[in-house]
Amino acid sequence: MDPQHFNRLLRRIATDSSAFKELYDAYYSKIKLHVHRRFGKLISADDIAQDVFVSLLTLKPESDIIYPTTWLMRLADNHATDLLRLRHEEIALTENIQVPFSIDNAILHTDLQAVLKHLDPLSQQIIYLHVWEGYSHQEIAEELHITCTNVRVRVSRAYKIIKNFL
Repeated sequence: MDPQHFNRLLRRIATDSSAFKELYDAYYSKIKLHVHRRFGKLISADDIAQDVFVSLLTLKPESDIIYPTTWLMRLADNHATDLLRLRHEEIALTENIQVPFSIDNAILHTDLQAVLKHLDPLSQQIIYLHVWEGYSHQEIAEELHITCTNVRVRVSRAYKIIKNFL
């Protein structure tokens, strides 16, 4: 759906049931599929898709939406994240459990394991946290109690080593 048509429907959604139906028909299944792919069985994709359309009824857009599908998917992600935060319960541990990091346990693909074994253990852990877990350099530095510069240098060197083996 083009952005102009989407914005016209969005402005009329509270007063015109045909506008709501057209948006619902165009985007409900896409939102549901996106939520299911992104969050799996953690939450109900139907509930989130319904929440998105309920919020569209009360929404007063301040400006035109340029990318309607992206905007709706972000709205669905925000609803899902809010729901997960509400369900989150803190569980107090009686002791701090430290599990040693191992590439064999963290990465299942054997070819990647073989390449990453050419790195020193700290660089393996840094690359894992950066690439697979999505940590920033600053977060990795705080987690491993090293400087951010050290993390940047190790990531750069590790990428060069990995590039040579690939």
